[in-house]
Formats: sequence, C-alpha cells, structure tokens
Amino acid sequence: MPDRNYLSAIIVDDEASATANLKKLLGIYCQSIKVIDIAFGSESAALLINRLKPDVVFLDIAMPKKNGFELLDMLMFIPLIVFVTAHEKYALNAIKASAVDFLLKPVDIAELKKVEIKLQEIKAILGNSINQNYSSVVGHLVSMLHTPGVIKKITLHDSQGYNIINVDEILYLEGDDNYTSFYLNEHKKVIVSKTLKEYESLLCDIGFIRIHKSSIINLLHLKNIKRENGIDAVMSDGRTLAVSRRRSNELLDKAKQFLT
Repeated sequence: MPDRNYLSAIIVDDEASATANLKKLLGIYCQSIKVIDIAFGSESAALLINRLKPDVVFLDIAMPKKNGFELLDMLMFIPLIVFVTAHEKYALNAIKASAVDFLLKPVDIAELKKVEIKLQEIKAILGNSINQNYSSVVGHLVSMLHTPGVIKKITLHDSQGYNIINVDEILYLEGDDNYTSFYLNEHKKVIVSKTLKEYESLLCDIGFIRIHKSSIINLLHLKNIKRENGIDAVMSDGRTLAVSRRRSNELLDKAKQFLT
C-alpha cells in the first residue's frame, strides 16, 4: 500500500444515485477516504480495481449480470472490501463471519464513520502486507458464498491481523465493553474490538448460547452444569462460568442433547 495519509477508494453500484450519495457522504464525513473512481457494474469495476489498485472498494451486492460476490472472483488485486447492501440473511452472516465490513442501505452516517475508523486501524496494523493477508479473508468469504449452508469458520481481526478459525474450536466468548475475547482450543485466546452482542446473532444459530450479559458458550464444549448457589457452566478447559438467573432455563433446556 502506498505511503500516504488517505485511503483511496472505488465505489461500485449499478445505481447512479446510490454512488453519488455515498461519494457525497464520504467527502463530508470521512476525510481520510478519497474516492478515485466509480463503476456501475462488476465487469467495469474489475478492470478499474485491477488497474488502479485502490485501498478499499465500497461494493454493492445486488447488481445485474454479475453481482458483487461474483466480482470478487474476477479480481487479481484484492483491496479491502466494504459491502453496501440490504442483502438476505445468509449472505450477511457470511460477511460478518469473514470480518469484512459492511454498511446497510440506506447508509447511516454514524456507521459510515465507524467503518472509516476500522479501515484506518487495518491500514495501521497491516501496512504494505494488507493485500497478501486480506486475500485469504476474501477467499474464505467467497468459498462460503459458493457453498451456502451452516457457517463453519469465522475470521477474527485482532492487533496482529486476521485469524480464520473453525467454529468448533471456540470454547466460549467473554465481553468487556467494546471488546470480545475468544477462548479457543489449546488455551489460545484472541481479542477483537467488537462487542459481544455483534457475535450473538451470528453464533447463537449454530450451537452457541448466551448464558450471561458478559459470556457466550459453545454447547459442544459444555462438560457439566453445577447447581449450588445458582447455576454454573463447566467448560472443557475446566473453566467455570456463571449463568444468569434469567438465562438458566434456556441453558438447561438446550444442554440436554449435549450432556446425555
């Protein structure tokens, strides 16, 4: 990535009004992002991206002929991707699981500013290695979209870069304000700058359950339930986690199939 104080960007959307609006919002509210070109379809976008090598692409999903996901297959150069979408649930969950940023239409200014901050953080962490590191993340996303079903891997972005891990390797998550700690097999731990709530909707459909305001567990790694002064969940690493009173019945009900 060139050494400069702004992020070069290309906007890809088949609607002229949408591209004009996003370019205007970026110009007003995101001073560190400079729009260098606009494309109105995937084929023209692929040519622009491969030639201009922008830092980031703001990419619509629902476009005629080839959609935004198909565009990813056409790229020889992989920039940072921010999907701008109102797409269906599985695709949105796949995007979340890949740690790729997204904005829901209509674009909210506060969310746009958050994305700018995330992009700046990624640039600061990865620097010139951003293309090589990030390409594996996009490849992970494309593979999930080609074989839709249950999400089996998740990408975690921490201070060192990106970690693609199997969901089954996650024992539990603990939240602390705007940070979430992932506890994995072999006593590994990854801390990401996202709230626990952001992962709740993604993981609780695939075998996880929130047991407390500050913790979510993987039922596959639940080894026992202790009932003394309240209820505690005993995990496969030996850790005991408190279960809130209002979530106790849900845990007891869902745990039956995992503890028999």
